[in-house]
Amino acid sequence: MRARHFVAYTLGCSPQGSQADKALAISRSGDVYLALVTLQTWHDIRLGRLRGRGFTLVELLAVIATIAILAALLLPILSRAKIKAQRTACSSNLRQLGFAWIMYSSENNSALVASYPSQPEVWVQGDMTLPTEAGNADLIREGKLFRYSQSVSVYHCPTDEGQSLNGARIPTVRSYSMNSFMGARNPALPPIPETAENYVPFFSKESDLRRPSDLWVLLDEDERSINDGFFVTDPTAHMWIDFPAVSSHRHNFSYGLNFADGHSEVWRHSDPRTQRVSVNRTEQSGNSDLARLATASTLRK
Repeated sequence: MRARHFVAYTLGCSPQGSQADKALAISRSGDVYLALVTLQTWHDIRLGRLRGRGFTLVELLAVIATIAILAALLLPILSRAKIKAQRTACSSNLRQLGFAWIMYSSENNSALVASYPSQPEVWVQGDMTLPTEAGNADLIREGKLFRYSQSVSVYHCPTDEGQSLNGARIPTVRSYSMNSFMGARNPALPPIPETAENYVPFFSKESDLRRPSDLWVLLDEDERSINDGFFVTDPTAHMWIDFPAVSSHRHNFSYGLNFADGHSEVWRHSDPRTQRVSVNRTEQSGNSDLARLATASTLRK
């Protein structure tokens, strides 16, 4: 297609000039178009009649109504975009921690890092319910995964509003917890939880994971549930012992989790009863969200 060239000019400037003197000549691809500027329009411009005209009340109200309608249409779109961006950032954090979990195993003869607290080989230190520990980033650095992902920020979900402690909202350094069935612990301990008697008590080595793509490792835990980095799930799916993020500000009632094969997912709560969970050890037998998480936590013996 030939390039188009536009040349515009006006001839003459006196009110006595002819219409041809005030013609706008536009050349486009060799064709000439003439746009005549009438004397009346020229006089209106000279006298300021077009410049001085203001808005009427009806026009002003129409503009305000249009802006209000556009805002009503755009705000939900912007809100969804924000939720999606935060969800993406959270999934990225979990993916990085998942890679750190895999690297730890690779460097330690396929042993899985411990999730059970109060062990020297535990993946992370710190209890988010204690004011002295909730904001202590050094406890993150003391965890065995930190050397493989040396950023404190990846331990925190961007939507986590922190803990409510002693009547004040305290920012926390960690939003994620590890599946309590991941990592070895003292076999003399009773099953954790007590309903796990007929299930694999814990996975100590990578070879123990018969279906790594079906078993989750880390998830985004609710502020009202999180304490240490040890997330306990009832494998019989009768009770929320701990519970993942369950609120509108935490990814609109969804949460992220990563799996033993390295992939990450976002799970949306579908059972209406889940939204009513607000404290640990809430009984909800038959809850499909709880059953889904329980199935992905461990295996039957």
